[in-house]
Amino acid sequence: MPDLTPFWISIEVAVISTIIVTVLGILISRLLYRRRGRIVTLLESIIILPIVLPPTVMGFLLLIVFSPRSPVGAFMTNVLHMPVIFTITGAIIASVIVSFPLMYQHTIQGFRGINHKMLNTARTMGASENKIFFRLILPLSKRAILSGVMMAFARAIGEFGATLMVAGYIPNKTNTLPLEIYFLVEQGKENQAWLWVLVLVAFAITVIGTINLMNKDRYLEVD
Repeated sequence: MPDLTPFWISIEVAVISTIIVTVLGILISRLLYRRRGRIVTLLESIIILPIVLPPTVMGFLLLIVFSPRSPVGAFMTNVLHMPVIFTITGAIIASVIVSFPLMYQHTIQGFRGINHKMLNTARTMGASENKIFFRLILPLSKRAILSGVMMAFARAIGEFGATLMVAGYIPNKTNTLPLEIYFLVEQGKENQAWLWVLVLVAFAITVIGTINLMNKDRYLEVD
């Protein structure tokens, strides 16, 4: 029977980080979906940056920001008593950083894809912005939000580079599945690594297939 600890650590990290990016993605998309201009373009470029940057670069930046010697790291360690470096907290933060762009992209596209004439009609009828958001925008964007959640969860499950640099590989503490696979192969235990490789491949296929089915249903509805 294989040790399931890496699996449960990965699930814990992915679930917590996905909850965080879902809330942040919806809130930030709500703030930006109606806005245009250079400032918004700059903000969106910063948000999307983790997709473009190598994971090791993101990991290095996170090491600098959350080092116990930095103001942020000292605050997390001494005030909140939540040290980041070489802890599961670091793994969660790394997963949040790298998966948030996917959640944001799907959510903002869902918000911006709604017919603005319908929203303006609701405004002329006296509906508040909160009512419009919760009664119209969120329900109409549910497919996009769900796709973002699934992609963010999948990205968090598969995160490697930034997690390795920030959280490290500590057995029974920070050894997520991608890290476990890497170190099993490094130790010459390819047969054990294959199990987790197949698990991640099956999960990725399931996520992609589900999103494709959702989009197919949407296109059929449009037709």
